[in-house]
Amino acid sequence: MKLPFRFVLLVVLTCLQALSSLYGINPDDQPRMRKAIEHLEAAKTAEKPLASLQAARKTLANARPNKEGERIDALGEVKEAIAYATTGDKPKMIEKIDKALGKIRSGIARSR
Repeated sequence: MKLPFRFVLLVVLTCLQALSSLYGINPDDQPRMRKAIEHLEAAKTAEKPLASLQAARKTLANARPNKEGERIDALGEVKEAIAYATTGDKPKMIEKIDKALGKIRSGIARSR
């Protein structure tokens, strides 16, 4: 009995998807959230952190909204960090960045 190519392809793709979920391979790896983490980590040590903070804000704004509110909360923290960076209050800026990082990581975990 000859099976149609499309049917065989569909079965193979379904099996691959099932196996990926069993082994923890997540095709939706939250790349924008991870990029925001990179920008925020860079901002903590940058001499001029404003560009990294603005990039983090933009990246978070464009991330998928499936994080149970954590993405929005992180955006608020980043906006406050930008305000502190603008006034030159580095300790407060780092405090806000750390809070944002915690919310982003929590959002990534909740989106799975």
